[in-house]
Amino acid sequence: MRQVGDPVSVPGSATALPIAVRRLSKAYGAVPVLDEIDLDVRPGEFLTLLGPSGSGKTTLLMAIAGFLRPDKGSIRFGEREVVRLAPHKREIGMVFQNYALFPHMDVARNVGFPLRLRRVPAAETARRVEAALEMFQLGGFGGRRIDQLSGGQRQRVALARAIVFEPRIILMDEPLSALDKQLRERMQIELRQLHERLGTTTVYVTHDQREALTMSDRVAILDRGRIARIDTPRAIYDDPGSRFVAEFIGESSFLDVAVTDGIARAAGTTVRAGTLPTRQGRCTM
Repeated sequence: MRQVGDPVSVPGSATALPIAVRRLSKAYGAVPVLDEIDLDVRPGEFLTLLGPSGSGKTTLLMAIAGFLRPDKGSIRFGEREVVRLAPHKREIGMVFQNYALFPHMDVARNVGFPLRLRRVPAAETARRVEAALEMFQLGGFGGRRIDQLSGGQRQRVALARAIVFEPRIILMDEPLSALDKQLRERMQIELRQLHERLGTTTVYVTHDQREALTMSDRVAILDRGRIARIDTPRAIYDDPGSRFVAEFIGESSFLDVAVTDGIARAAGTTVRAGTLPTRQGRCTM
């Protein structure tokens, strides 16, 4: 079985699409929210946008989804330029933080909504809805109202609706943030297993460091509208690359050291400086 962070090789990923973002910028007044973002998401990859509040991660996801128009830049799905396309023309599956389920529709009609929008015949819609509900352990729930469901069940309905029309790209905006810790951890496993089964390209937003490092093939860490670091979870953990990333990822200790001829000295101890940015002077480890 493929481990998180290994190269992507998923059955069906030949139909998944790459995403290419180039020089994407967005500002509100004089405040830049996205600053010349470049990002490549590989076909069939699970990539997480991670960062503190105000870092630009959700803004970037909304721009990819088409719910926000950037001031400049390009977004391509495969060979197709989509930056000026409306969301419903981008053919993406979307899972929102609040699920965005329709309270006046039962479960089956919620899940089948993207198919009806695409004028899929009723018999085929019913077949796909039933299959999607079974996939998420919701068989027999089709006639229930949304207010009769638990938080975890609502989450599964939102996921079923996102994948029922077989999109090649799925975008998720903090879909587990409203769940309790135990259910959130269980859903992390289910989401990862879903990704493995479908082989779609997935872009996921979270502010939860552990969630990102557990689920993702790669993680892009944003800071003030820029990508501070992008790599596999293991590579980021082993080599954060900057003080901001090290502090944001988890508990870290920093030492101000003197470096002479590639040897770092601090508190009476000497160590080889390895990949530190200088062979002479002072730096932080």
